[in-house]
Order: sequence, then structure tokens, then C-alpha cells
Amino acid sequence: MKLYNRLFIIALMIIIVIAGCSKADETITDDIPLTSETEKRDDEKNQEPEIETSQKSDSEEQKSPDEKKEISEDTTKETDEESLLQENNAQTIPEPPKTEDEYTSAENQENSEALDTVTLKIEGLADKHLAVSLDELKAMRDMIYEADFYSLNSFGTTGYTHFKGVNLWSLLESNSLISDESSKVLVVAEDGYKMEFTIEQVKRQDYIDETNPDAKHPMIIAWEENGEEYSSKEGSPFKLVVGQKEAGDVNKPQWVSNIDKIVIE
Repeated sequence: MKLYNRLFIIALMIIIVIAGCSKADETITDDIPLTSETEKRDDEKNQEPEIETSQKSDSEEQKSPDEKKEISEDTTKETDEESLLQENNAQTIPEPPKTEDEYTSAENQENSEALDTVTLKIEGLADKHLAVSLDELKAMRDMIYEADFYSLNSFGTTGYTHFKGVNLWSLLESNSLISDESSKVLVVAEDGYKMEFTIEQVKRQDYIDETNPDAKHPMIIAWEENGEEYSSKEGSPFKLVVGQKEAGDVNKPQWVSNIDKIVIE
């Protein structure tokens, strides 16, 4: 009987131990999924920004060419507006006033640049047609003539004017190589006014001043009057000047200002 009781007690203890182990296993098994589920949620949470970034990139790639063009145009427009604003700001900055010397220098430079583009044209019966600039005329030192010319106009008004220029016949003979067949020369102004001379009149080197018997002048193309050069702002800076053929000769109307061309016929 005692042996039986002992065996019963041992068996009961074994059952209790087995039951306890089984319960422990269930507890461990229940804990594992909880831990895994928590970690899974954390991983998903960490991966969300990457998914959003990827989706954003995919969205940009999926934009149509028109949408991309529109975005580019908007960007360009903003850049242009910024540049225009900067230019406007720069333009609103007032420049300091120029001094009198600066104004004079700028005016002289402008006049010089304009003179470089103006030429005296020689056309017609000549072996060589010319388009001579003022600087080129000034370089013809052996042809330059300077003197006081006496003038008489149709109203009887007289006067003296100092001119500097180049001998017209020397210019035609040596540079244009005037033809032997030519008989006259036309001097034409920019406004159409013109004077006609025979070849003999142009060749003449002894035009007079009725108040000064010793004065003998050639016909000249002048660029300077009373010490001042003609301004290109007022037209061609070339002027025909001729003395008197004889006492009482009305020579002032023969002076042609703003010469455009000389035509040999």
C-alpha cells in the first residue's frame, strides 16, 4: 500500500512538471509573434520615406513633355524677370553730369567719326573716278592753298573770307587723270545746287581780287573758313571757292557749299 502511494505521488509530480513545461512553451510562443509584429511595424515605418521618394521620382518621370516644357518655360520666365529687374535698377542709377571738357571731347570725336564717312566724289570723263575723304585731301600737302578771298554778291555786298583747301585743277589733273575729251566741270551740292565751268576756267590759276592787284588765286575746294573747319553735322564739309575773273565780277554766287560730287563732262 505504501509503495502504491509513492508511485501515485511520483506520477502526479511528473504530470505537474509536464504541464508546467507545456505552459512555459505556450508563453514563449506567444511572446515571439508580438516581438516580430513590433519590429515589422517599425520597419514599415522606416521604409515609408523611401517609398514616398521613389513615388515622387516616378511621378516626375511620368510627366508629359508638355508639362516639362511648361515647367522649363516658367523657370526661364522667372530668370528673365529677375534679369529685367536688375537692368531696370541699373538704368535708374543717374550718371554724373559731364564736364565742359568731356562734352567738347565727345562732340569732336563724333564729328571726326562722321567726317571719316563723308567723301568728295569725282565722276565722269576721267580715267579714274575718286571718292576722297577729308583726311586724304589734307594729306595732299603740295596742293593745299590758303588765302583771303574777296567776294561780291548780286546785291553789291562785298567782303573778305579766309579759306584753306586744295587746288581743284591739281586734284583733277594728278589724281583723277581728267580726259582730253572733257570740256566742262559741274560742281554739284547735296541740295542740287550746281555751278558749271569750262575746263579753261578750272585750269586758271590767276583769279583776281579787285581791291588787291597782287592777289592771284586758283579755284579751290575748301574745308576750312576763317580758321574753323566745316562741321559734318551741317552737311558735306567741302566748299568751292573762286576769285573774280575781272573787276566787278559777281563771284559769290559761284561758291558752292556742301559739295556732293564733281562731274567731268
